[in-house]
Amino acid sequence: MNARPEPARTADVSGAARSYVRLLDGSRRPAFAFVHPVGGSVSGYVDVLADLPSDAECVGLRARGLHPEGKPHRDIPAMAQQYLTELLAHHDPGQLVLGGYSFGGLVAWEMARLLRSRGRPPAGVVLLGTAVPRRNVPRAEHVDTFRQLVSAIYRVPAGQLELDGLDDEEMVRSAARTAERCDTLPVQYRNDDLERLFRVLALNLTMAHRYRVPPYDGTVHLVRPDRPDLQDTRRAWQELCPGGLVTHDIGGPHNSLMSGTYGTRIAEFLAARWPDNATTSPHGNGANHD
Repeated sequence: MNARPEPARTADVSGAARSYVRLLDGSRRPAFAFVHPVGGSVSGYVDVLADLPSDAECVGLRARGLHPEGKPHRDIPAMAQQYLTELLAHHDPGQLVLGGYSFGGLVAWEMARLLRSRGRPPAGVVLLGTAVPRRNVPRAEHVDTFRQLVSAIYRVPAGQLELDGLDDEEMVRSAARTAERCDTLPVQYRNDDLERLFRVLALNLTMAHRYRVPPYDGTVHLVRPDRPDLQDTRRAWQELCPGGLVTHDIGGPHNSLMSGTYGTRIAEFLAARWPDNATTSPHGNGANHD
């Protein structure tokens, strides 16, 4: 296993924040490029990385705003463009499978769409538990989703996060103050600027709600958990995939999709669907062709 721990701070020689980070150093092609989920970190892919083939090459794209010198993105198209700029400095797009968990799948989708519009499509596109975002989400629901994400990612009890009636900046500051006093905050975050981390989370959540998903005319693979409802997720993506949608049912709840047995199943699917130096085809083993 040659996975690298995600660096706390990633910058080029000039000190400017960058998003590209190498995760596995193998020579297998195509390489896998994973976009961060809503929290901005790529550390959640660790169980998938552990079960990919030993010769796999894998890179991650982490949120620029996690770096102290990084200015957070404010829309998905701009984020996708910057990630592509960094990614293509190292890789041929035809030798890349673009993927992302949840929010990361939206960014991977936009990256693939941009590449295809330039006549340089990726080797594959994988949405890992990604839902088509709803628009016009009520403010109370937005706040509650942020609360539940802070609780899930940073282990801050949701009942201690009193955020109702606050705007996003006030919400971020209040959540950070609460987390700093919380004994359950994981040790790796205790020396971090929690306001910076929570601001990235809040901005990414807003970006997802505002993103109008454009159609993509290449083949897309959708990996689905048992919950939320499978049919709704499939139907929503089918309308946006004139090039074909292939679904892969992994099982389990959305929040556990990348972990343990489910992470292993995802790694096995990726390795089987894109074997080393193989010519890709539209359909994978054990898939539902919708």
